[in-house]
Amino acid sequence: MPTQPMLKFVKFDRDMPAKRIADERKRDFQEIYSEFAKEKAEEQSSRCSQCGVPFCQSHCPLHNNIPDWLHLTATGRLKEAYEVSQQTNTFPEICGRICPQDRLCEGNCVIEQSGHGTVTIGAVEKYITDLAWENGWVRPIQPSTDLDLTVGIIGAGPGGLAAAERLRAAGVKVCVYDRYDRAGGLLTYGIPGFKLEKDIVARRIGLCYELQNWRGFFFF
Repeated sequence: MPTQPMLKFVKFDRDMPAKRIADERKRDFQEIYSEFAKEKAEEQSSRCSQCGVPFCQSHCPLHNNIPDWLHLTATGRLKEAYEVSQQTNTFPEICGRICPQDRLCEGNCVIEQSGHGTVTIGAVEKYITDLAWENGWVRPIQPSTDLDLTVGIIGAGPGGLAAAERLRAAGVKVCVYDRYDRAGGLLTYGIPGFKLEKDIVARRIGLCYELQNWRGFFFF
């Protein structure tokens, strides 16, 4: 008989990745939380109740398909989990770190409302995307058709970069302009390293340069 991979919130308690100890944290500006291990990510994902009306998804500004990629993570299909998560999210590894999940997806999780503690959605999202980078699953967009159109975007912050990627996916050539000497906007200049290390941002921006027929960034 096949076993039920989900609905294990009655068996496992909510568990976040461990915090680095204070003696380590006070010596640098690196991220506070450690990474999930594969087994822990699968365990925490399996707590999802797979409810018929997923309030986590409806309260996500991007309407990420959270129940599906939690199920894929719980069953060890990690590459597929990443592919589902990135379909609606340009920066899943960044949102997993800085998105206010406690007020959005996690704060509206059904099992949170029932007193069992929410699924650790953000930590799992961070884990599967970091794993995707490590394994070479993250690839620049290759549009199927190039259109004879070019769009200029003012501002290389998260909104501008997300718009550029979606336009490029549709075959539009893109030029992004920014007043600062590097791209990222708030991600680069506004969020401290202990919440979002800058190499994570630089890695994502570097992917933009690999987009086919990407016209590049222009700083002034």
